[in-house]
Amino acid sequence: MYLQVNMLQIRKLYSDPAVFDAIPFLPGVNLILGEPSEGSAKTNGVGKSIAIEFLNFALLSKYSSSRVKKIPKEVVPLDVEICVDLLIGSQEVTIKRVRGEENRPTILVNGNLFEFAKLEDAHSFLGNLLFEGSEATHPSFRSMLGILLRDERSEFKSIVNGYDTTLKISDDYAPHLYLLGVDISRYKKIKILQKEASDLRQKVKEYEKSVMLLRQKKIDDARADLNELDAEVSIIEQDIENLENTKSYDALEAEMQELDEAILERRRQSAIILDKISRLEPIEVERVEISTEELSEYYNDLKAGLGDLVAKDFDELQAFKAKIYRFQDGVLRKRRESLERSLKEVKDALRVMDKEYQKKLRLLDQGGALKALKQTFATYQEKADQLADLRSFISGHDGAVSQRREKLLEKDTEVQRLQVSIDQANRIKSSFEGTILDIHNFVMGNRQAAFHIETVDKAQVVDITLRIDSDGSHSVEREKTFIYDFSLLTNESTGERHFGLLVHDNIFEVDSDTLKRSLDFIAQHAPALQGQYILTLNSDRASSDAPDAMKALAGCVRARFTKQSRFLKKKYQEE
Repeated sequence: MYLQVNMLQIRKLYSDPAVFDAIPFLPGVNLILGEPSEGSAKTNGVGKSIAIEFLNFALLSKYSSSRVKKIPKEVVPLDVEICVDLLIGSQEVTIKRVRGEENRPTILVNGNLFEFAKLEDAHSFLGNLLFEGSEATHPSFRSMLGILLRDERSEFKSIVNGYDTTLKISDDYAPHLYLLGVDISRYKKIKILQKEASDLRQKVKEYEKSVMLLRQKKIDDARADLNELDAEVSIIEQDIENLENTKSYDALEAEMQELDEAILERRRQSAIILDKISRLEPIEVERVEISTEELSEYYNDLKAGLGDLVAKDFDELQAFKAKIYRFQDGVLRKRRESLERSLKEVKDALRVMDKEYQKKLRLLDQGGALKALKQTFATYQEKADQLADLRSFISGHDGAVSQRREKLLEKDTEVQRLQVSIDQANRIKSSFEGTILDIHNFVMGNRQAAFHIETVDKAQVVDITLRIDSDGSHSVEREKTFIYDFSLLTNESTGERHFGLLVHDNIFEVDSDTLKRSLDFIAQHAPALQGQYILTLNSDRASSDAPDAMKALAGCVRARFTKQSRFLKKKYQEE
């Protein structure tokens, strides 16, 4: 179900603080002119295109590819607000954006402020305002502006793609299909399925590369290796089972396990004994030696005769202390000797056990079982790893191929459904083609033109073809884009889904006759134009080739720029 979208009308482009003069816009035709001046007859480089770049920036274009990014901050400081006043349906909207925080615009709707931390959120917000009440799947806000506000650097080579040709942006048919009344949910689903199929194709290539690294073979040849490896691993598994189930092997394995446990216990005992021995080491304490004579002399100085008595008692005390030291040393020596005997017994037992273990090990190796088991297990592990890897790669490859086949089948089904939707929109297509023929007849002097849309078995999914008289030249390609865009704007059927806005920057770099006829057509239809058409022109050539049309459009001029009166008021070099 398609409902009429809200129209988008630009009212004013300005900055805060003012680094350029505000440009007001009205419904209908709006001209921005580059004019010669007394000091220079040149009309290029005066600011027409950069004014449109600022308008596009204010309408939330991608900053990284905008010429606005290249303007020196001395000319336009990074904190200057670039503003655009809009009317969306009946709602008054103002968008404010600064270069220093280009991803954080603010939007006022009827005086209510909305701040955004991400540019994508602001895009969605404006899309909701424009497609308010629409139940149909619709293109994004910026996707629509891609063909309504074409970049001059697109060179107008394609009616489908309005972006700078150097950016190599893929064609997006969604806005075209939407304007022509086609259900774009099919188209969007097809693009998703194409992406999924492409991702699966990449996975298939990765699996094929992994198989080549593992087996040095293509995956189809490696399938035979998978079967052979599977058989080899099964045989080795049986050999291992046979080796492990022999009676002699079981008996020896049990005895060796018991020895392992006994050896471990003896080593633990040895460690405990060594720890106890280390704790018996005496602790050295610093002592101050005082002789009996020194003590006697000290006390005699204090009191005659008292020192001799103290010296005698001190000698007896030292003799007693010596007896204690001798007793303590005797106890420690006996304890140490006991622990060392125990340690020797443990070590002797360990040596016996180690010899017994080695003996059993030699017996088992002489039988060949353990060696064979070790070798067989190593071979098994290698083969099993290769088998697991190869099986995983081939299984993953086949799974990805199967999934991709399903995605492509689903895509083909959706393409058929999309074609049905295109066929069902034939009434709108016929009406639109009629508008193209009317404009073509006025501009080219005949109705030798044709418009066709159909699905194709290519990545683009859809092919939109517009043929006009003398098709192929640079001048004619630009004129073709003008006819196509203006038809979308003014056709009754496509106009129901159109934003009602069209911006062309320097589109009329065409031959003089085509320029005259085109401007005559615009001048004649300007009074009845329901939408808004913004056009930049070099006034000297336009006035020379189409004087009557420029005279009729004089009231549509919104800004004039010259070498002395530039849009940004300064001469600068883009960075």
